Amino acid sequence: MFIPSLSSQSAEQLLQGHIVAERSCWSVLKASGDGLRDYLQGQITQDITRLKPEQAIHACLLTPQGKAITELYICQGKGDELIILTPAHVAVETVARLRRFSLGYQLRIGVVEDFGVFSLQGAHAGAALAKLGLAETHDDTWLACSRDEQGETFAMLIPREPRGFWLIGRKQTLVAQLPVQIAEEQCEAMRIVHGLPRFGVEWDASLHPLNANLIEFDSVSFDKGCYVGQEVTSRMRWRGGIKKKLYRVQLPETRQNASPSLPCPVLHTNLRIGEIRSLAFDADGQCFGIALLPIESVNEVTPLHLENGESISVIEPCHA
Repeated sequence: MFIPSLSSQSAEQLLQGHIVAERSCWSVLKASGDGLRDYLQGQITQDITRLKPEQAIHACLLTPQGKAITELYICQGKGDELIILTPAHVAVETVARLRRFSLGYQLRIGVVEDFGVFSLQGAHAGAALAKLGLAETHDDTWLACSRDEQGETFAMLIPREPRGFWLIGRKQTLVAQLPVQIAEEQCEAMRIVHGLPRFGVEWDASLHPLNANLIEFDSVSFDKGCYVGQEVTSRMRWRGGIKKKLYRVQLPETRQNASPSLPCPVLHTNLRIGEIRSLAFDADGQCFGIALLPIESVNEVTPLHLENGESISVIEPCHA
């Protein structure tokens, strides 16, 4: 298991100003056409009517059997156009899946190669938005949005605490105005330390999205009606099928004294009950991770330990 680490220099930049990192692990899609929103309403887990110019949404695209194809971040572009973020490794599959069932709709959807996603984080991240013609939203709602006058550059509130932003727009424009300052690896460290799971890393099609904290990230509607995979998803919730969740955890190891056993993903009580999906060091050398654990064990405060006997601390469920 590769363990990313946040440097002390980057931590100082976070406190004194801001840092920028390209998120090449995400691809940008554009979608437009008559009936696009009606079509997506029957395809994604979240209610598309919640999407506003000032508010993006997070959702999943499922198979009829309820298995995840991808996670999506969706924000409103110019006119009827939608900007959709999907993990880069499933971008082509996502486009193909959305096209496959669009019979009867005049839709246009595809990957926009010259668009990218950048992470803007730090105590003064909001002030840096002005360089892109973006107003800082004072709304602390998860995924609150702002955009420039041309509707070509967007800022989305991620994470909510500590306050930061994802920037979406033309790569050339973003890099010219806010040069990249840190490697993506360090941004991954921050993501893991703060407990933000990513499809393809902490979870995939083998784990139902409700077990990947879809509810905690406000990514599913149980009131909007039918969508692909809706029956399985609803049944899991109403029949108590959510047995596991992703949790933010802390390990006793530090960067200075990390042992060879650190990457071991297995977690135990008297039985093997879960596993660590990712690990990262913060700037102080403390080790945090995202782990898949039984809800019952966490609620009962059952002591957890690694194979080498070292205990771990469960901080909280991963949430927006």
